[in-house]
Amino acid sequence: MTTSRSRPIGGDAAATEHRRLSEPAYHGSFISRYDDLRPEPPAELIAVLAALAPAAPPRLVVDLGSGTGISTSAWSARADRVVGIEHNPEMLAAARAAPRVEYRHALAQQTGLPDACADVVTCAQSFHWMEHRSTIDEIARILRPEGAFAAYDYDWPPLVDWEVDAAFLAVIEATGVDPARPEKARHIERLQASGRFRWVREFFIHRRESRAPAAIALLPLAFGPVARKLSEGATPEELGLDRLQEAIGRRIGVHEATLWWSYRVRCAVK
Repeated sequence: MTTSRSRPIGGDAAATEHRRLSEPAYHGSFISRYDDLRPEPPAELIAVLAALAPAAPPRLVVDLGSGTGISTSAWSARADRVVGIEHNPEMLAAARAAPRVEYRHALAQQTGLPDACADVVTCAQSFHWMEHRSTIDEIARILRPEGAFAAYDYDWPPLVDWEVDAAFLAVIEATGVDPARPEKARHIERLQASGRFRWVREFFIHRRESRAPAAIALLPLAFGPVARKLSEGATPEELGLDRLQEAIGRRIGVHEATLWWSYRVRCAVK
C-alpha cells in the first residue's frame, strides 16, 4: 500500500474548486491529462518485481507501452538502467525524463533489444492493446533466465465514496466500455498457454493517495474512452460528468479525499 500527497491541477485553488464542466480545461490535451492525472505505480509493486528479478538491483528493466513514462520513471531509483518502449510519437515526446531512463520508438513485439538482456519486463495498462502471441515471444526473448514479467492494470474507478463511485461508473458505462474490462481477463491464461514461463500467478496491490475534489472530478479525462467521446462532440452532461461533479460536491465537499486504486498484477517468471 502506498500513500502520496495530492497533485494540484493548476491555477488558484478557489477557482479550481469552482471550475465548470463546460470550460476548456475539460477539453484539453489527452496526453497532458494522462500524465497529470493517472496514478504512479505503488512502491510495493516495484519492490515485489525487484525482489523477483535475478539481479539485485535489476540491471535492466524494460517497460513496454511506456506512454509518458509514468511506469517507466518509477524504476529510476531501483534499477541500473531502464528502457521504455513506445510506438506513439506524441507519447514519447511527453515522456518523463529521469536518471538511468531512456525511451525508444519501437513496437512491443519488436523492441530491437538483445536476447536475454532484461531482468524485468513490464506492461502497465498496456498489455491488452498488444498482439499477445508475438509480444509474449518478444518478452521471453529479451528476459534473462528467471527474469520477471508483469502486466499490471488498475481498476477504474478508484474507490472514493459509494455515491461518487456510482457516478464515476456511470460515466465509464456511458462511453460503451464494459468496466469489467474483459479484454484483460485472459492475461494469465495467455501467459500460461505460451509455455514460455516456469511460474505464473496473479496478485493484488493497492495504492492510497489523497486528491482535492477538483482533481477527482477531472480523473475521467485521463480515461481514453471519455476523452475520445468528448473530442467527438459528446457533452459533459451526456457522459454524466456533471452528475459526478455534483456527487463529489455532496459527498466530499471542498476537502481532500482518500482514493484507493486496486492493481491487478499478472506476473510470470521465465
